[in-house]
Amino acid sequence: MTKAETLRRLAALAAPTLPEDPHQEARTAARALWVRRTMAALKAAQQRATDAWDKIMADLPDDIDDDELEALPDPPEQAEVDALWEVVNAVVEKDRWPAHLYFSGV
Repeated sequence: MTKAETLRRLAALAAPTLPEDPHQEARTAARALWVRRTMAALKAAQQRATDAWDKIMADLPDDIDDDELEALPDPPEQAEVDALWEVVNAVVEKDRWPAHLYFSGV
């Protein structure tokens, strides 16, 4: 047995022995579609929130105090951005996907 063959066999033994997942391709495709749609929704929501903040800021006097500025409530559009970001961040940080993206056998 050659050195290369020995290394190949050892690597095969070290590889996980879990059965092949028959849903892997479908799950990957569904998750990729979810990411594209969710990021498009996040981008659109962020634009609406930015527009709302721009309007709020345009309506303020130029000499507003920093404390008053900090006390301004977020526009309602910001809540949608925050909710979408929370879902995306759960995927990024914890690999926790929305329930419909889990398939049986996972």
